[in-house]
Amino acid sequence: MRAMVIKAYGGPMSLEERPRPTPGPEQVLVRVIAASVNPVDWKMASGALRLFIPVKFPWVPGYDIAGEVAGVGAGVTAFSVGMRVHARIAESTAGGSAEYAVAGVDAVAEIPAGMDPGEAAGLPLAGMTALQGLRDRTMLPMTGARERVLIVGASGGVGHLAVQIARASGATVVGVCSGRNAALGASLGAHEVIDYTQPDPYGGQAPFDVVYDCVAGDPGPFLPLLTPKGRYASCVPAPATFLRALWNPFVGKSVLPVMLKSNAADLRVLDTLVEAGKLRVVVDSRFPLEALGEAWARSKSGRAAGKIVIEVA
Repeated sequence: MRAMVIKAYGGPMSLEERPRPTPGPEQVLVRVIAASVNPVDWKMASGALRLFIPVKFPWVPGYDIAGEVAGVGAGVTAFSVGMRVHARIAESTAGGSAEYAVAGVDAVAEIPAGMDPGEAAGLPLAGMTALQGLRDRTMLPMTGARERVLIVGASGGVGHLAVQIARASGATVVGVCSGRNAALGASLGAHEVIDYTQPDPYGGQAPFDVVYDCVAGDPGPFLPLLTPKGRYASCVPAPATFLRALWNPFVGKSVLPVMLKSNAADLRVLDTLVEAGKLRVVVDSRFPLEALGEAWARSKSGRAAGKIVIEVA
């Protein structure tokens, strides 16, 4: 099978022929039609995360995939050959930038009918991060919410999904992005869009119950925007996020780092929202497998609106 391979930290990528992987117990083999890019991919390849997530070379990067089941391992009964699925591959495995990849059934779900494979590939990490950050960390009710929610980075991979999830919950949603993406933010359901490039962008805003930061990890600028018992969460937590979180038991406002926990149940929650027409994955751009390096460059630019997709098949 064709796969993009990296052989050292910071090294070049090359398109090579690799053996097709074999699914083990409770795993499925997926013929990959599309994959998506997440910043963790190129951060791992650079060596920036080697102390936390070491890489064993040669390495085929990529974790979010969509395609068809091509084989199943022992004990798998919920999936069969030919089913359309999307998945979040385990961090210890990777391998999504290839024609075939193996994923554990604990993070695989059937793709909603009619959903584009590229969109389906863009949902796992970003969607689960958005869902878990809002539902599990800030404790935003998923139905009947009456809170004010500020989504920082409302046009990004996680942020554009967080806007829609918060809106579906019933919350009043204010999105933050550059002016060039304001129309996108509004189309996703934000009640108001703030252009962060403008002077005093938050002037005149009523306090927020929740701030979900999908861009930086410094809670300092956003704590004054919160209600007395408001919650700030970041899916890109900086050291300041973890340090300030230690004070949560002693102060009214909470600071909450968000760390992804991949699981099939949450992927199915997202799929249900897709089926109900309450959630859609915006695709910023699509690249062929051999242009993975160009896709990473687009991700590194910080200018992508939505998800970057790799078309494998």
